[in-house]
Amino acid sequence: MKKAALLFVLSVFASTLKAEVKLPALVGDHMVLQRNRPINIWGYANSGEAVTIDFANKTVKATTAANGKWTALLPAMKAGGPYQMKIKGTNEVLLNDILIGDVWICSGQSNMDFPLKDASNGTVAVEHSANNQIRLFTVEKKIFLQPQEEARGQWSVCSPETTKWFTAVGYFFGKELNQKLNVPIGLIHSCWGGTVVESWISVDGLKGEATFGNKALQTATFDTLSYNNEHRKLNDNWMIKFDNSDLGKLDGKYVWAGNNINTSDWKPIQLPTVWEFLGKGVFEYLDGVVWFRKQFYLTAEDLKSDCMASLGYIQNSDITFVNGIQIGSSTDKWGLMRNYTIPKNLLKEGENTITIRVNNYGGDGGFAAKKEDFYIKTSSGIASLASTWQYKVGYKLSVYDRPEKEFGPNTSPSVLYNSMISPLVNLSIKGAIWYQGESNWDRGYQYRDLFPRMITDWRTQFKQGEFPFLFVQLANHHQKQDQPQNAYWAEVREAQDMTLKLKNTGMITAIDLGDAGNIHPTNKQDVGLRLAWEAERTVYKVSQVGPGPRFKSVEFKEGFALVKFDNVGSGLKMKDQASWLGGFAIAGANQQFVWAEATIIDKNTVKVYQNGISQPIAVRYAWEDNPADASLYSSENLPAFPFRTDDWKRMTAENK
Repeated sequence: MKKAALLFVLSVFASTLKAEVKLPALVGDHMVLQRNRPINIWGYANSGEAVTIDFANKTVKATTAANGKWTALLPAMKAGGPYQMKIKGTNEVLLNDILIGDVWICSGQSNMDFPLKDASNGTVAVEHSANNQIRLFTVEKKIFLQPQEEARGQWSVCSPETTKWFTAVGYFFGKELNQKLNVPIGLIHSCWGGTVVESWISVDGLKGEATFGNKALQTATFDTLSYNNEHRKLNDNWMIKFDNSDLGKLDGKYVWAGNNINTSDWKPIQLPTVWEFLGKGVFEYLDGVVWFRKQFYLTAEDLKSDCMASLGYIQNSDITFVNGIQIGSSTDKWGLMRNYTIPKNLLKEGENTITIRVNNYGGDGGFAAKKEDFYIKTSSGIASLASTWQYKVGYKLSVYDRPEKEFGPNTSPSVLYNSMISPLVNLSIKGAIWYQGESNWDRGYQYRDLFPRMITDWRTQFKQGEFPFLFVQLANHHQKQDQPQNAYWAEVREAQDMTLKLKNTGMITAIDLGDAGNIHPTNKQDVGLRLAWEAERTVYKVSQVGPGPRFKSVEFKEGFALVKFDNVGSGLKMKDQASWLGGFAIAGANQQFVWAEATIIDKNTVKVYQNGISQPIAVRYAWEDNPADASLYSSENLPAFPFRTDDWKRMTAENK
């Protein structure tokens, strides 16, 4: 009898819990609701349960469907607030500090994910970021095989505590819009570094796509357990082979860490630096193991306590030694600061040696530290390590064949749509900003289809029409070319440019804001500002600034070409401090490009020529991975967009 009574009480309690109105994370305190269009509010309750929403002197009702979900549509409202919202079913939920303004999704890979604290002047920006009219929501990084309804996260007021790790590009974008428009801005940070565009497209959006259409259909039933078990073993074996291929490691010992080794064949290098795309010779596209060593000097005063080595970020893993003894090591983990304690008993007065073994498994390698983060701290002060070191290559990977360690965001199509975009589709929004393409660097031709496919897919899923979609054309990166040639990143930029054929899209270029040796340039303020200016120009119609000169037409003459541009402001100009108008290349019938001379001859026309090209038939501008010499700007100090007048051989046409 007692057991039956207990079961009855438990069943009633469970039923009560189920009946309670519950809200998704996106519907909460401090949220921003989209102005000037119907506002969708949704949540969960018991099937058939009536729900009432009271907000800003308006009341709407909803009935919970059989699947336990209810939705309600509030009428369009003007910007304002703060307001309260009362949602009542069998229970009552009160939400506070709600604003009505514009909601923008900020998405893409690592350059959109790049945190404000690490941006140029980021520390100052964080300190001055308090703004009650800007609200932030960060979607937690998760992978799901099927579309999700819930996003993990919470709305917060813009402040030094909340902006530190928020997208720098998104923050600067939102700050400019808030100042210019004087309306509340809601920013949703939904990014994942190193990800490919096909991961952000839904299964429906990939239907019929030759490479990923069928793969996407299989995502929902992907056997992640078997995949992980197999790939962890494959990766472990690969890592062991990689590690043991190092000439500096002999019979399990790191012999190049010793104090008394012969270093006559070690070469000089300035640290900190990342190496793979910065210099030529041995470091160009080098994946493998590189050893670095340096002498530093200590006084008796320095030795009163343990010291600390600050080495900043290292790509990818490291082992660090002082006077031949290991003091620390870190595995492959992006964003991990290397701070190692040096026991004082390992040190001596006078000369000491620090040796760092860096394993780079792919992509950028080396030290991504700022100079001020690269030092040894002693009991008496700071000794900078930012100076000349010696290096020696222990192993150079000849073929990149590292297996994926486990199921990740790039393993199967659609997984990031499922986890980081699908939970947002019920939200009424103004638009989206996007910064991605680096991970599709060698598939530019395929990107011509995938990127506009993604935009179209999101618009279909959100069911809010052709909402504004603004994006960043890839920044300059890699070593500057000696001679004009085909370039992978140029083809991705071309694909991004071609995406402008979709209605209500806008693009800004970052070809002058990048870093040859770092795929994560720190100037995010100008990227965010340019996106905001494009929004002000095309979405809000409150400005005419931008987006920068665009190729309009070309006319070939005897010995030269006349190239005309649109969007020049009050006229074309050469970049400030530039000594010549660089970035142009010209070719004749042999299709061999050479760097060209170029002269601005009127408000919107450039004359392009080169001795020896008597009958030019093609012109290119900023057509390389790193168009560092490109110096054509508008009067508004915005760079001209890359272009080519030919359609000759494409490097990535067959890459899938």
